[in-house]
Amino acid sequence: MQTVTVNRHQSGQAGEYRLLLDRLEKAPLDESGTGLVRQALADGSLLAAVDAADLLRLALVARQHGLIDRAREIYGSLHARFPACAEAWQQHIELLRLLDDRPALVRISAGAEAHVPEDVRNQWQDAAGAEAASDMDRDDILAPFENLRREDEQVALFLRLFRGREDAFARQWVNRGEGRQGYVPVRRPMQPADVRDHLSGRRTYGIYLLDRKSRVHLGVIDVDLVGRLRDAREARKQRPTIRRESLYLHKRIAGLAHEAGLCCLAEVSGGKGYHFWFPVREPVPAAAMRTALQGLINGLNEDLECFNLEIFPKQDHRTGKGFGNLVKLPLGIHRVTGKPSSFVMAADRNRDSQFELLASLRPTLADVVLRLADRHRKAPVVVHPRHAAWAEEYPELARLESCCPMLGQVMATLRSAKTLSVREEKILLATIGHLPRAHLLLHHLFSRLPEYSRPPLDYKISRVRGTVLGCRRIHSLLEAGGDLPCTFEGPGYAHPLRHLEGFGEEPQPRSEKVENLKDALACLQRAIHQVERFM
Repeated sequence: MQTVTVNRHQSGQAGEYRLLLDRLEKAPLDESGTGLVRQALADGSLLAAVDAADLLRLALVARQHGLIDRAREIYGSLHARFPACAEAWQQHIELLRLLDDRPALVRISAGAEAHVPEDVRNQWQDAAGAEAASDMDRDDILAPFENLRREDEQVALFLRLFRGREDAFARQWVNRGEGRQGYVPVRRPMQPADVRDHLSGRRTYGIYLLDRKSRVHLGVIDVDLVGRLRDAREARKQRPTIRRESLYLHKRIAGLAHEAGLCCLAEVSGGKGYHFWFPVREPVPAAAMRTALQGLINGLNEDLECFNLEIFPKQDHRTGKGFGNLVKLPLGIHRVTGKPSSFVMAADRNRDSQFELLASLRPTLADVVLRLADRHRKAPVVVHPRHAAWAEEYPELARLESCCPMLGQVMATLRSAKTLSVREEKILLATIGHLPRAHLLLHHLFSRLPEYSRPPLDYKISRVRGTVLGCRRIHSLLEAGGDLPCTFEGPGYAHPLRHLEGFGEEPQPRSEKVENLKDALACLQRAIHQVERFM
């Protein structure tokens, strides 16, 4: 730090003091410069030697270096030596206003009244008022009202884009101690206050997609990590593959949607995957939306190892006995993970940026969805070659997977998971176990599990009795919310095997007597099949 010496010999030489003042005014606004100014002002002889104009310069230097107490001392010296200096009173009053030191402001203002003419003081007030008005931007004045208006517009936009069942929505709950979570119905229309709670993170809500006429205002492609990658250690091992597939999915689905003329909005769900939202300007039949989205991503699942794709709505009609398919609303907090959701294409995760993206959307016209669905219904189904070979070898499984969402979910989990829950195993045994090729089909499915063993599975298959497990029971075992995903024409007992030819409305109970000859023949066929696979 530089050293400055001020003595009485210097104080008698005004020129040297001005040189010193010039040096102080040029001092850098850093630690060394501030130290230089502080040391120079510490000697009271400097303040006593210079005139009013130089004291005002010193006061400004002190303020620039943050030496507020020194600046106040200089103003005090000015008032004592040059009480008629109006500029000193004005600057001192401005400083005290900035510091919000009201007692000192009252005292100095009273001193100014005693030494400064009233007309000069009035000019100060006029100038201060004009400066305050110019500095205070109109947006600052109206900021609270503008914020409220902008929030109201955002809430209205959210309600317009993300509409579902008119008379009910759902609130997410979680019990971290027991590791459970779910949704509880809220039996009334969603209000703006509910949207504000959702956006602020105070609550997390979902909507039931189908309205009373079985129409939807949007469709969703739900992208979730496969079961084995929900373990953190496994996910870390597969991080490059997960990232690669994630980028592929975003580009592929967005590209397919653009080619089809669909409005697509990608969202990081805050849970274990992504949501792709497809809003429409007017409601369309749920069956049309489901068919259009199914055709859009046909065969895409076969290219993935880390993710499963699921389409919402999963049902074509409301049965009246439940609330229908449920989807968590975007831009909320996932109660399980505590993570917020956000739209991928927004500039950032800031709420205003997210809503700027929403405001720029042009929801798809209903006619576009209807034409796309009709085209996919009439066009021949093009499947992935690997899936086509599998479907040819196991047509029963292919048919059940495509027609029964519940069994399709269990089979998709089985293909990717390390283990199968007791309930999922029961569902497969109590449905596929009733088919003529039950042994071959179930051994094919269960052989993917690490704990797979032929004899225990043979025994479990041999113990299958009674009738096929019904749709409602399967729905209950999987703890799925809403209505049953599919319905059958006409009355009768609803079970998944009705999707196959030869299975009527009333299934025939499996014989209590084990038919050893048929079982032996099935085992022989399975052994031959295994040998052929390895030849």
